[in-house]
Amino acid sequence: MKCLLINRIVCVIFVNSDTGKSLLRPQLPVGIYRLNFKGIIRCNPTRSNNKLIYEFYLSKKSANITELKGNITNLVPFDDSLDLEFNLAVKDSIGGWKENAFLYKSPKACSTLRNILGPAWTQIMDSAGCPNMTCPVPKGFYKLAGIDTDTFMNTNFPKSFFYGTYKFRVSYTKNNEVYACFTFVVEVKRTWETE
Repeated sequence: MKCLLINRIVCVIFVNSDTGKSLLRPQLPVGIYRLNFKGIIRCNPTRSNNKLIYEFYLSKKSANITELKGNITNLVPFDDSLDLEFNLAVKDSIGGWKENAFLYKSPKACSTLRNILGPAWTQIMDSAGCPNMTCPVPKGFYKLAGIDTDTFMNTNFPKSFFYGTYKFRVSYTKNNEVYACFTFVVEVKRTWETE
């Protein structure tokens, strides 16, 4: 009996001796990912009431590089008097959207967004012609020269997430009034998957 117990312990130690290596487990629905931007949708196509107007589009620069281009018109400063809201809808197995899969709301929209974007904030501001921009972002017209969508991998978002396709709606509000709203359609893929 004692010999059997010793054999089991040795076997467990031998089998589990290489715990430093990460195992590839493609059947898991969550893990390290990369982003594949599929599209951008305006929440309010007429944009008649928006005080912050985001007109973005995706441009394929090469087979492997997609850029975010467009412009931003701030009729009011983008500052911490606004609230930031994220609402993620996830595409289900039959192609429909499950709304409100993940919700996030925070006061101080500008500072919060700057914190969430982390190092990507500087790259985005540089592309908009605003080097060294912090909060608030003043009224004005800002044209994006082209931001490689891989820039969004260099943020403070979680480094591991559930795989799937999401509609990622971003809105800025103040006293229940929507100042801006736009939606990214993004595929969260395993890092080793091909297009």
